[in-house]
Amino acid sequence: MKIKILSICSAALLAISALHAEESRSSIAFSNPSEPGRFSVRLSNGEITIRGGDYQEVTVSSEATSKSKSEVRSDGLRVISSSSTFTLEERDNVVVLDYGSDGWADDSEFEVTLPRNTHIDVEIGFGGEIQVSEIDGDVVIKNLNGEVDLRNLGGGAIVESANGEISASFTTLSADRPLSFSSMNGEISLRLPADAAADVRFRTHNGNILTNFTDEELVTKTTSSSSRHGAPQDNEFARAAAEVAREAVEMAREIAEEVRAAMEEAHNDGQKVKAPRAPRAPRIPSIPAMAGGKVIAGTLNGGGTSLQVASMNGDIIIRKNKE
Repeated sequence: MKIKILSICSAALLAISALHAEESRSSIAFSNPSEPGRFSVRLSNGEITIRGGDYQEVTVSSEATSKSKSEVRSDGLRVISSSSTFTLEERDNVVVLDYGSDGWADDSEFEVTLPRNTHIDVEIGFGGEIQVSEIDGDVVIKNLNGEVDLRNLGGGAIVESANGEISASFTTLSADRPLSFSSMNGEISLRLPADAAADVRFRTHNGNILTNFTDEELVTKTTSSSSRHGAPQDNEFARAAAEVAREAVEMAREIAEEVRAAMEEAHNDGQKVKAPRAPRAPRIPSIPAMAGGKVIAGTLNGGGTSLQVASMNGDIIIRKNKE
């Protein structure tokens, strides 16, 4: 019995080792490290965790393999069309991580470490969870589906999510670095320093606006609301639906054109018609400007940083950082 247990454990350890062995790791430095760099991410789908710190370069770890490290087959040929490869390139102090932005890719996880003062720009086409922590640069995120979790930020932030909760905590706020959070479907929860100074504007259609700041700290007033019959709200839903529908129609036309071209090419070559390639990742529609609903405006600790939060369906929660 002991021998069997040891054998099972050994097999499990070997399996874990094999999984770690398959992980790809790539690093690249900014061309001008004396200035804050920018890290731009374009994923068709997948999860990404970004952590800032006292690092000298950008390092990406993933089970997806780096295209620059693709192996040569026994016949001397390299596979360059695999959907499980990513690219990591740097130019003019901008590092770009690209994974399936021009088509479909396997669902993969990425872990990234980089200098703390880096500006972050993340866009995921089909959706996935995003986590960013310990960053003093500005953060811009657009996500279709999935949670966005931001921790201990010290810069500005613009976050748009179609479907997913947004949570963010800040170590400090700067008057010249605005904050904006928008979600069609999902709670938005922010944690701010107790002495944070901001000009605030909150809007939600189906949800509550909650805070543990006192009336003296957060001075607000209701500036507008939807009518009893909900006409502005219904109109806004219609506009949002129309925007998404336009994106869907445009994508359908592009896919239809690709199918037509593939069939025509196959016919001309006298070959058997093959299924067209998977469609490219969708362009994420911007969150439509919201009208109606409950709107609260005011100042936090006398005013300062521009802070705007809007959720179509979900609560808005503003808390003090834990002391």
